Amino acid sequence: MRALYRLCARAGLSLEQWIIEQRLEGARSTLLSPAGRTRTVASVARAWGFTDPSHFTRRFRAAYGVTPRRLRAALPGPAG
Repeated sequence: MRALYRLCARAGLSLEQWIIEQRLEGARSTLLSPAGRTRTVASVARAWGFTDPSHFTRRFRAAYGVTPRRLRAALPGPAG
């Protein structure tokens, strides 16, 4: 694990931040997918490792400028 941290540090990346970004992007993709649109935001957050829905919403808004619920509401169709 230390080697991975060193490798990321040399590349100018924070391993922790990279992992969070990947989880947020996965959650975003799930929320926008047809199957994911039928799930609750909290369920999607949990599936991507966010145990606290409020924390997830804050991180999501910081990353994408919109809450998960608003992102989904902006989509066309019955799930929006």
